[in-house]
Amino acid sequence: MKTVSQILKEKFWIARPLNTILEEAEGVRFNIVTDDISKKSLFGGVATALILATILCDRNQWTLRIITRTEPCNLNNYYKFLEIYKLKAPQKVEAYSDENYDSDIINFSLPISDSDIFMATSWWSAKSLLDSNINRRILYIIQEEETFFYNYSDDRLCCEKVMDSPQIDYIVNSKLLYDYLKNHNYDSLSSNSWYFEPAFPSELYFTDENTFKEKKEKKKLFFYGRPKNPRNLFYFGLECLDNAIERGIIDTDLWDIYFAGSEMENFSFCNGYSPKINGVMGWKEYAAFARTVDLAFCLMYTPHPSYPPFDMLCSGAVVLSNQFENKQHLKYSSNLLLKELDKEEMIKGLTEGLELASNLEKRKENYLHNCILRSWEDSFESILADLEERINKRIYV
Repeated sequence: MKTVSQILKEKFWIARPLNTILEEAEGVRFNIVTDDISKKSLFGGVATALILATILCDRNQWTLRIITRTEPCNLNNYYKFLEIYKLKAPQKVEAYSDENYDSDIINFSLPISDSDIFMATSWWSAKSLLDSNINRRILYIIQEEETFFYNYSDDRLCCEKVMDSPQIDYIVNSKLLYDYLKNHNYDSLSSNSWYFEPAFPSELYFTDENTFKEKKEKKKLFFYGRPKNPRNLFYFGLECLDNAIERGIIDTDLWDIYFAGSEMENFSFCNGYSPKINGVMGWKEYAAFARTVDLAFCLMYTPHPSYPPFDMLCSGAVVLSNQFENKQHLKYSSNLLLKELDKEEMIKGLTEGLELASNLEKRKENYLHNCILRSWEDSFESILADLEERINKRIYV
């Protein structure tokens, strides 16, 4: 018969405390705690957290330690990731993983000292650190309203507690999300937080000589919809596309529609047209594809604008996305259209998006005058000095 302790451990295994052992160490060691740094995970939020940790450690000659909880920590993936972003690695990088935490053979113990600083990348990694009783305070880079991942449940309750902990300093991805969280009763977050605007480096996302030239082939509409990620509103987006085709707004003789992702299956729209499915793409393949997209349809049912719209905007495409609470009028680019989450409004947005994407002169002019950050050093400039000062004052030990 299981005990209550065993039941709770099984339920919250992903937030399990770290097993630690004390050691003597000199100099700051900056620890980033995440699930996985394999190729399939080095996108979006994980990538952003690694970039911040890398820049901090390189600037200050700190040791970087990457801690993974669900998969092995292969540093080859990290160094290949740095090559893509043209980032300099810290002088010393360490790896640790307890993905086999329940092994009867291996005894996992993370060496720590009073010079270790810890940064969580999710509510469950933050809970793990708090329950490990390692430091008085921790850092938590928060890149979404994470309670939205859950129905009202034990998981949501735990998430809410972590997102409003007086023991955490929060680093919030985008002013948009920062403003939302501050206005939704997260008192600790409101008083102990910074925000940054994400960057989309020109080495990865750029236009080429063909981006704003009239195509001989069909134009491309890319729908960033993921059936297993509810926030992307896959089925609502699919209905809008099908209706737009049925009404003749999207002419599939002139436009090809693209999907991507491992979970996509072949299907056809109301006129018999089957979209093209790219499958899972690597960084470079995805960036090369983005340069060929004319209109991207990217839904995100949260306050954060998400990354795919910026990937596409920085590659020359027009983007249609949705409004949500304080996400109403974004000034990043005039090629970004936001509409209400209403079918008729979204179809209107598709109509406007198709027209703007076909107006190559206007689309190029909008692209040249966007205000999207292109350097991660610029992105983090406003928070690095504060972080360094607090770390050097030993706030997080």
